[in-house]
Amino acid sequence: MSDIPRTRRQQNAAPVGERPAGAMITAAPVPWTAARTPAPAALDGQLGWDSPRPSMQVAPGAIRTLETSGDVLPELEEAPEKQRPLWRHPAFLISIGTTVLALIAFLVFVIVGGLSGRAAASDLTLEVTDNVVRADWSGPDVPYQVIVVDGPSGPSLDVSQLVTGTEAWLPRAAAIVDEGSCIVVRPADGNEKAEVKLDRATLDAQGAVSGCVADAPAE
Repeated sequence: MSDIPRTRRQQNAAPVGERPAGAMITAAPVPWTAARTPAPAALDGQLGWDSPRPSMQVAPGAIRTLETSGDVLPELEEAPEKQRPLWRHPAFLISIGTTVLALIAFLVFVIVGGLSGRAAASDLTLEVTDNVVRADWSGPDVPYQVIVVDGPSGPSLDVSQLVTGTEAWLPRAAAIVDEGSCIVVRPADGNEKAEVKLDRATLDAQGAVSGCVADAPAE
């Protein structure tokens, strides 16, 4: 058995035979009530608005919203694209440059062609031997006509097929030239159908030069 004395409730609940003879009976039981902390009075104000704030349900005044009336950042507007003038466009400048160069080249060609004039033969020399008559002249590198005038074959005979560069070899055995023949040399361009004459005006107009076999020194 425990040495701790029983309480009054335990003693009353125990059988009579088990109650100790000298057990102490206390006075009438005293009711016990747990102490309660009084609830605090409601605070004046609204939770979230005034201090202290017990409630956010009802606001005493106007509620300031969290949104702003204007935009935070101004909207960015695209800068207007500046139109480039046509005369500053690269393609336009290149086309103008090529056009100017073409005009300059054309003018140079016309000027040089005008100054150079028409091709002409000059300085005709005849070398006469027993077998051949050699004609040699000066002039630009262009095709030439060589025509034998008053030869054995008629009033005029074109022997241009015998021309090599600025000379022609006329064999006497072919009966195309003799002592009474004259030779006319002129550029072929523009003279294909021109009349053959030995006068100075016609020769100058055709860019031609002439010589006679009888006037050439024999070798």
